[in-house]
Amino acid sequence: MADILVVDDDKSMATAFQHFLDYEGHGFRIGSDAEDAIRLLTERMPDIVIMDIRMPGRDGLQALQEIRDRFPDVYVVMMTAYGTSQTSIDAIRAGAFDYLTKPLDLDQLRSVIAKALAARSVRDRTTAIAAEGAHVLPSVRLIGETAAMHEVYKLIGRLATNDVPAMVIGERGTGKELVARTIHDNSARREQPFETVDCATLADADYEAKLGGRQVGTLHLADVSGLTPLLQARVARALNEPQAQGGASRPAAPRILASVARNPVDDVRAGTFNRELFDALTVITIQLPPLRERRDDIPLLTRHLIQRFNDELNRTIKGVDDDVSNRLRDYSWPGNVAELERVVKRACIVASSDVITGDDLGGPLVDNGFDRRDVESGLVQSVRTALHERMVQKPGDAATSPFHDIVDLVELALVKETLAITHGNQVKAAEILGVNRATLRKKMPSGD
Repeated sequence: MADILVVDDDKSMATAFQHFLDYEGHGFRIGSDAEDAIRLLTERMPDIVIMDIRMPGRDGLQALQEIRDRFPDVYVVMMTAYGTSQTSIDAIRAGAFDYLTKPLDLDQLRSVIAKALAARSVRDRTTAIAAEGAHVLPSVRLIGETAAMHEVYKLIGRLATNDVPAMVIGERGTGKELVARTIHDNSARREQPFETVDCATLADADYEAKLGGRQVGTLHLADVSGLTPLLQARVARALNEPQAQGGASRPAAPRILASVARNPVDDVRAGTFNRELFDALTVITIQLPPLRERRDDIPLLTRHLIQRFNDELNRTIKGVDDDVSNRLRDYSWPGNVAELERVVKRACIVASSDVITGDDLGGPLVDNGFDRRDVESGLVQSVRTALHERMVQKPGDAATSPFHDIVDLVELALVKETLAITHGNQVKAAEILGVNRATLRKKMPSGD
């Protein structure tokens, strides 16, 4: 139960609070003005202060300012019978945990007290964890304690001391560019520039300007599978030339670190990804796990992001409550760490206290209607129908196999739907499907 300080000059209101808090099992003290509030806070720190705005002498907002300055760890809930939108804004900006209007709704009051106690518990727990320290790879902004992330750290260490090309494989939002930059920052090239080139936007004529003879230490080829066949061949040739490793007559070429959303081995077999380029880039590969496969890192990532946004936004967020923690952990994060970053940043901006609650997330974190079981059920039914139709055909009537017919139909539907939702943007469609543009064009219906 909580120790609550109520500050209100209305005697009938104070009496009502006494009955309610006693019934709920909370300890309480009652003050009538700002001076009482400061005196009672000095004598003993409560868990929560519930204070009226309209009081004789200094009003509640003025008292709130002093309380936040002198007693920053206490949660203050403001209340008034003269509530306006501006009053609410002023109270929250001044640092109130929450805001209530009179006459009070007892269920709402009960809920606010519970939220404040939960927030205090999370804050204390987070402070203890922060004091113990968390694992962050020295001089590296990658965050994670799971076994999969430790494998990533090991490979970064090897690549930092071996100046060879490499490929980073991971879904969108997993941090592929960050891994490439981390390799660069820990290598002998760290004093030289690092540059990222978006391969999906390059035309054949861009080679010399964007890729040829770059005077940088490390060149990160983002979405390397999006290079046209001609550019793939030119990059492969450049990587296999002697000057790629440097020589007595000319400086070393940039180190090439490439990244892709998925392993292009199938594209190599299909002939849409240059075999020589694949061989040159995959001396060492780093497979970044999606966030849904390292859920144990979500609390650690969340704390790191909160600290970062505290610095950027001048906030003092201590952590998230248990409801938010569970929702962050249970969500599938199709956008991976980049999506988590956006969610946490928004919550840090709108949070009304120093603990993020469900209201700060802007809505429930739920998967957006995609259910793999539903998709599989629909596909199974379609396949069953197609097979039954084939079974009743006479021998020799079918010119093609049912396997290829069904696969072609599924691919065609998938490509058409993706192009529809991207309004025909092939680059975006290829990115969503995790294929390169050449593969997408091959699968597109004729006439598109």
